[in-house]
Amino acid sequence: MNASTSPSIPVSRRVFLVAKDFGARPAYFFALLYPERVSGIITLGVPFVPPSPSTYHKYLPEGFYISRWKEPGRAEADFGRFDVKTIVRNIYILFSKSEIPIAGENQEIMDLVEPSTPLPPWFTEEDLENYEALYKKSGVLAAMQVPYR
Repeated sequence: MNASTSPSIPVSRRVFLVAKDFGARPAYFFALLYPERVSGIITLGVPFVPPSPSTYHKYLPEGFYISRWKEPGRAEADFGRFDVKTIVRNIYILFSKSEIPIAGENQEIMDLVEPSTPLPPWFTEEDLENYEALYKKSGVLAAMQVPYR
């Protein structure tokens, strides 16, 4: 079924999806399953890949964050050593760099950030405090684990 053959939904009831990183796949699937509800879609960071069994993990290095955090209990142990503010701070520092975070054999992903590393210039202390408050309210671990398992 496509938008031209589905029941007419007023434009005011349609959504324009904007998604980044972890949100790209759910946005693509929503658009595929409910094309009559979507007026457009923009995604950043993750290209569309038709649904199929995932094999990308076979090509990732052992210390890559996706490889590490998909193991049950690994992300919980890594994050569990820090407060919410430090976790969010480290994530923004790690993923604002040009290199991909890859941990050594006896290292965890959160260990890749030195405590003295400054925040990226586009991410303020106020931003960090706002994210900390949101994650304290909703839980940081679930949000960080879901995409990898």
